[in-house]
Amino acid sequence: MERREIQESEKGLLHSKQAFRYEVVKVLPELAEDLDKVFDYAKPFGNFRLAWIDTDIVESSRDTTATALGGSFGFDTASLNGFSLHVSAHTSQKIPLLNPATLTLNGDYFNKDKDSFTYLAESSIDYEDENFYLRIGRIKIDTPYADSDDIRMAANTFEGVWTEYKMTPELSFQGYYLSRWAGYDSGEAQDVFKRLYETQEVDESWGALGASAKFAFNSDDEVSLWYYHVDKMSDIIYSEVSGHYHVNEALHVEYGFQASHIQENDASHIAGDILGCMAIVDYGDFFFGFAGNYAFVDDENFITNGFGGGPYYTSLDESTIGFISEISPGMDVLSSRVGIGAKLASMGVADLTIELVHGQLSATDRSNFIKENDIALTYEPNARTALSAVFANFDVIESQSQSDSDDFNRFIVRADYSF
Repeated sequence: MERREIQESEKGLLHSKQAFRYEVVKVLPELAEDLDKVFDYAKPFGNFRLAWIDTDIVESSRDTTATALGGSFGFDTASLNGFSLHVSAHTSQKIPLLNPATLTLNGDYFNKDKDSFTYLAESSIDYEDENFYLRIGRIKIDTPYADSDDIRMAANTFEGVWTEYKMTPELSFQGYYLSRWAGYDSGEAQDVFKRLYETQEVDESWGALGASAKFAFNSDDEVSLWYYHVDKMSDIIYSEVSGHYHVNEALHVEYGFQASHIQENDASHIAGDILGCMAIVDYGDFFFGFAGNYAFVDDENFITNGFGGGPYYTSLDESTIGFISEISPGMDVLSSRVGIGAKLASMGVADLTIELVHGQLSATDRSNFIKENDIALTYEPNARTALSAVFANFDVIESQSQSDSDDFNRFIVRADYSF
């Protein structure tokens, strides 16, 4: 199978960490002969999103819910001498009849004041030729430690510069400078661009500078190496080998091995070494997956997910090894994830997939131990429409810094239509 066909057939929670997930997919713009035609040939695009969320805190029986309509909408101009403009706004609007009072309103879909928002998330000057790609401004990128992580109403976007150079069809390089970011993972004021790294003690970090190299052995397997210098936080080196092994037409195995080295800057205490492996066995309409991560941490340090969902194979709908490390400073931490899934085409429901995923995360002394169970349904009847439903059960078994009141059940239902 070709790489794009494989990626289209492998979707969902388990396959979210598959090979080639950092591949840049380009859509060539129209070509313009002069400046007037740059805007005459502009193409609008968008993604309408209707989403509902309900979170039930088990101990207190406190239930919060929200419904929002929004998405991302923008346009790409035509290209003049390789240059074009890309603009996109992110919006999330309350539906008054479907939302409760502010006290029980879930804030995940709204701004700091639990209100609707609209902001300019992407606004960039792009340059592209046969082997070189450059974006400057407000941009969306997906790299191991800085990514869009589109899990609510507003994906993460960044202010800065990103470039890619393809030396050969197999070998490519990236370079990036990122200063600020916005989006769900960026903090409570998700519609406001803020410094990439800031704490109560640190408010003058200029951001992150980095580079990467990727080599594809063939259409199935690749190796990559990434570097980030995050001012006043950490230096990060990440490497990964991943791909697919085809046994026969019906059976293939996805595999991955990852390693990170994080060294603190300015006594940030964000440091450690992380190893990970994963395997997913796909047989016909069924698949089974396992993943494990181990982080070696000492002193008062802890590891990070970076700026987004993080690269780790064991990431769940809610929990990550970065989260368990942050609440267990100075301790080695372990996380594992197993899951099964099925595409229900054989049952007469084409394009519908169901997954059951279980994960465990703990400090090595068991001072913090968390379990999570996820159930996910995805339905994509065509290239424009996607429906998904995710149930997450978050269960604190033992904790020094958490409590049983942190146990929760969360439902998310989302419908997307793109044009």
